[in-house]
This record gives sequence, C-alpha cells and structure tokens, in this order.
Amino acid sequence: MDNLIDQKGRERFFLVVLTVLYIGLVFLQTLVPQIAPKASFPPEIQFLFVKIESVVIIGCAIGLVQLLISVQLVLAGQKAGYWTQLGVNTFNFLFVIQGLILRNEFSAAPGIAISVVSIIVCTVVYNQHKRIQHTIDTLHRYAFIDDLTGLPNRKERVSTISDYIQGPFRVPAFSLLMFDFDNFKMINESLGHSIGDVMITEIVHNLGKIIQPPASIGRIGGDEFLVIIPDSLSDRELELYAEKINQVVNQPFNYKDREYRLTASFGIARFPKDSVNPVELMQQVDIALFRAKAHGKNQIEFFDEKMQLNLEHHIDIERKLAKAIEKGEIYIDFQPQYRVPEEKLRGFEVLARWASPTMGSISPQDFIPIAEENGYIVALGTWIMREACSAYQLILNDYPEAPMLAINISVIQLRDPEFLNTVRQVINDTGIDTKNLEFEITESVCITSPEIATHIIKELKDMGITIALDDFGTGYSSLSYLRNLPLDVVKIDKSFVDMIGQIPDEKNIIKAIIDMAHRLDLEVVAEGIERDDQLSYLVKNGCDIIQGNLLGKPAPMAAL
Repeated sequence: MDNLIDQKGRERFFLVVLTVLYIGLVFLQTLVPQIAPKASFPPEIQFLFVKIESVVIIGCAIGLVQLLISVQLVLAGQKAGYWTQLGVNTFNFLFVIQGLILRNEFSAAPGIAISVVSIIVCTVVYNQHKRIQHTIDTLHRYAFIDDLTGLPNRKERVSTISDYIQGPFRVPAFSLLMFDFDNFKMINESLGHSIGDVMITEIVHNLGKIIQPPASIGRIGGDEFLVIIPDSLSDRELELYAEKINQVVNQPFNYKDREYRLTASFGIARFPKDSVNPVELMQQVDIALFRAKAHGKNQIEFFDEKMQLNLEHHIDIERKLAKAIEKGEIYIDFQPQYRVPEEKLRGFEVLARWASPTMGSISPQDFIPIAEENGYIVALGTWIMREACSAYQLILNDYPEAPMLAINISVIQLRDPEFLNTVRQVINDTGIDTKNLEFEITESVCITSPEIATHIIKELKDMGITIALDDFGTGYSSLSYLRNLPLDVVKIDKSFVDMIGQIPDEKNIIKAIIDMAHRLDLEVVAEGIERDDQLSYLVKNGCDIIQGNLLGKPAPMAAL
C-alpha cells in the first residue's frame, strides 16, 4: 500500500514538472521572435535564427513535452486522463488547422503531427495499461479476496491491521472481532458442503447490512470471520456489536422443509491495549475465540494474559495425550448407579482418568474434548471400551445379579467407519454379555447425521446393547430424538439436578422430562446427586435410577 501511494505521488509530481516545462517552452517560443530583432545579426541570419530557434528546436521540444504530458495524464489519471489528453490534443489539432487555413501559419504544421502522434501513442498506452491493470486486479483478487464471499481474506486482513498500526492509515485504537459458527462442521457433514456454502453466503449478505464502514469484515477460514473496527469502543459496546452479528447468524435457514439455525462464538482483542504487534494481535484474538468455544460456544470472550497460559496448557495436554496410554497414565474408575427408591445397585458408569507425572491429575473435561478435536478419541475410546469390559469380567462373579456396564461413546467414534467392527471385536475378545452393556451417546450424534446415527444405533441394539441418551436437555434437545431413535434410557444432565432446591419445584422441568420419557417407555437416570433433598425430589417424581457421590463415588476396579 505504501508503494502504491508513493507511485501515485511520483506520477503527479512528474506531471506537474512536465506541465511547468511545457509552459516555459511556450513562453520561450513567443519570446525569441521579440528578442532576435534586437540582436546585432544581419537580417538574413536573424530570420534564420528565429525560425530555427522558435520552430525547429523549441517547437520540437514543445512537441516532445506535449507527448510526455499526454502519456503521463493517461498513466496518472487512467480513463479520466486518457479522455483529458484526447480533448487537449484534439483542441490543439483543430487550433493548428485553423492557423494554417486562416493565417497561413505553415510554421505550426508540425503541431498537427504531434497531436496525431500523441493521440495514437496514448491510445496504445491506455489499452496496454488497461490489460496490465486487469491482470494486476486478477492477481490481487486471488491474493487478497475470498472466492466464495468476495470478502477480504486472511492475508488482506493482516495487511490492513499492519496499515492501522504502522502504515499510512494509522489509527490511535481499533478492535478485532473474530467469530465462527458453532457446530458448522455438522451442517457440512449432514447437508453437504454446497449447502454449507449457501448458508455462508446468505449470512455474509445479511451481515453487510449491519457491518458498515469504517468497520470491515473478512473471511479468514472456512466459517471463520474477522471484523476490524477502527474505533475506540468500550467492552460493552463491543459485546453489543457481537450480539448484533449473532442475531444475524441466528436467523433461520430453510432447506427441504426443515429450519436450521446457527450461533456464533466471538473472540475480541484490542489495539493498543492487548498488543501493538500485528502478528501478536491476530494470535490473541484467535486465542480469545478458542476460549469462547471451550466455554460452551455461543460465547463472547475478551483476550487476557491468562488465556495465553491456558492455551499453552492445552497444547501441553495435546502433546502428551498420545503417549499417555503407552505410559500407563490413563486409567478408569467406575461410578455406581442405583435403582430407587430401594437403592439397589443397577450398574456402573465407566469414567476415564489421567494421572500425569508432570501435570498432575487431569480432569476428563479437559482431555476428552482435546482428544475429540485431534481425532485421538477413536484410539482412546477403543482402549477404554476394551479395558472396561475386561475389568468388568473380572468382577462379574462378585455380584448376585450381573450389573450394567455403561460406557460413554463419542460422536467421533460413531463416525468412524470401523466402529461397529471394533465393538464386535471387543465383545468377542472379552466375552462380555451384551445384555449387560450400555453405550451412552450425546444428542450431537443425532445432529451430525441422523440417518447414519439411526443405522448404527440399530446395529448396536441388534447386538443386544442398551442405548442411553446422555446429557439430555443441554444441547439440541428434541422430542423427535426420543420418538424416532431406538433408545432405552434418558440421562438427565447434572445442571438440572443442581437446580433442585434452588428454584421452586413447579419451575423445575425434571418432572416433565421424567413423565415424557416414561410415556415413551424409556427409563430415566439422573446424574450428579450430591444432596439428600435432590434424592428425595427425584424419588418423589418417579426417577428410575440415580448416580452421584451421595450414594457412591467413582472408584477403581479393586474397590468394587
């Protein structure tokens, strides 16, 4: 950008110099005939001197400068410059013709040739310049413009940030607002990338109505966008700005008689508050977005220094997770589930644990999402399944009635083409009776690919495995899942259980979930029971099974 501005300045300066030179030569041309008669030359030589000086030498110089001015007008003004020189040269041509016809000024005849040559040369230059500019524009588009949306791409956004910080368009303060669509990958996988592209272009079109100059938006990734706001806004103003964008993103998109809605997560970084370095500022807004996604999505996060430390911790976990199983750092605990009101053992849920010698005890809420992000969850989930089934077989004879073994299955595992074969192999290798095996899946499985999910669940049911819908009520909860999928159990999320005693009983939806599930012949498990009043409420409202520290904490196999 700096080079472009300098080039324009040089072209204008050169044009001014040529214009001054042209005026000087014309003035000299008119002055010489007045000075020459006063010189002490013989009349014949004085006449020859005037003709040579005014017509030949100075006239040629004027013609050359006129040509250069015409070309420079085209280069500096492009289309406007071309038409300007065309008008000037045409006027000069007609003026010379008039002089020849009316006043027999044959000495001005070279002006005709100069005007014609200037027009021809400028026309060639203008056409070539247009072709070159078209090529430059095409290359610029490939380099700085996103093909799908026509928005600036990542490279252009970085360039603009640099210009705002240390380039020709410096501003005292600006904010970066980065956002992407939550769970958009599921839309692409379920509807297809072409439909996903249509959703993106429609959202971008609608965003253009609220993101007005001097603010600007660019697409820097698949569903990732960056808004640059060259103004000093307060945190609350930036939050409101993000909320307006989210309202646009959340507008319904209809496809094949179904309505789809998206939400967005936002990361915000500010100049100069967070950094004065363009690269660091981009990293910081990226970190803030990452944090918003980690906090449950559909969130707005401002960058702070703690995020950098958290990201480094995240990277450390990801780096060490791959070898954690080999080193024996991953292990499993079993948390009992009880039928109520008799408080009779129903079975155990398998819970993964990680004891790192360098990082200490790491919560599954920290390392399981990371394993899902990088795809390692397939290997980790297979190891957990095999380890749990093998351990279960060792303790089976210690119980008069065979308990259920509940294992969490990630959506990534279910999408693995080898998942069903892996399950069959584990069953064959461990000898577990599938009537005692339960797989817990989340609602996101149903969103990703409902047809595929239904097929896989039916295959698992055919093996004799019980299917539970985990964390019901926290995601995309839909009655259609309960009605259409071959489920056996619904698990009420701990967040609803925590509200018992915190809000009036009539406002708690747990009873409604229990009644609805029973009408669909589904059993109900409530997890996270830690207080007596929670247990009493659940028993009173007909919950079938409870799980929580009140009746049984997670324990290793030896404690069972």
